[in-house]
Amino acid sequence: MRKIIAVLLLGMLAIASGCIGEKAGLTKEKVLTAIQNIETAHYNESFSMNMNVYDPNTNKTLNVMMSGNARGVFNKSAGIEVGNMSVTTRTMGMNISMNWPYFANGSNVYFKIDGKWYLVPSNNDLYDKAKGSLNVGYIEKLLQEKNVTFKKLGEEYAFRVNVTFWEFVNATNQSAYLNEMWGGPLSDNITVNTNTGWVEVHFRSDGTPTFIETYMNLTITFDISPPKNL
Repeated sequence: MRKIIAVLLLGMLAIASGCIGEKAGLTKEKVLTAIQNIETAHYNESFSMNMNVYDPNTNKTLNVMMSGNARGVFNKSAGIEVGNMSVTTRTMGMNISMNWPYFANGSNVYFKIDGKWYLVPSNNDLYDKAKGSLNVGYIEKLLQEKNVTFKKLGEEYAFRVNVTFWEFVNATNQSAYLNEMWGGPLSDNITVNTNTGWVEVHFRSDGTPTFIETYMNLTITFDISPPKNL
């Protein structure tokens, strides 16, 4: 059996974070009501990834670093979203940079690449990154499925909750994308262990979210053995 082991550090950051302070009186119900009442919002999303891919058969390790930023605005009722995404990938001594405007109308997401607009399939990772409004749904799902404790953080409120990789995938509806990227049902050829995983969300006093940060340290094992003869 041949295996490739990837250690992945993933972080997504909207604003600078701080340390969580004392407990506060903000409730799930107040936050969920505020989220449901959001119509238009601006967002600034940054993400970074550091992955070491180790092949035990050759004893070689490949490092891949990726960072990016997406800025945009959405109107939830109209289903419209516009913004711009920049991504830089560093590996094997090379830097690859991309800068793409995007536009979402309902369930369709378009990216402008080299002067032309292209439709992005919904099972593509770019689809989720271009729709910052999905972060609102992510917070809502966390509140519905996890026990959280709101605490005071300066003039705002916050909670931090532990999550596993699979909880994150289910909350962000990315299983279809991962199935396609990894070439089949997730359980068939891949094992994911969550070493560390958490989500921190900040809110105004009226329950409106202002910041979300996700951090994950994962060990992913790919089985790349050729299929056995029957």
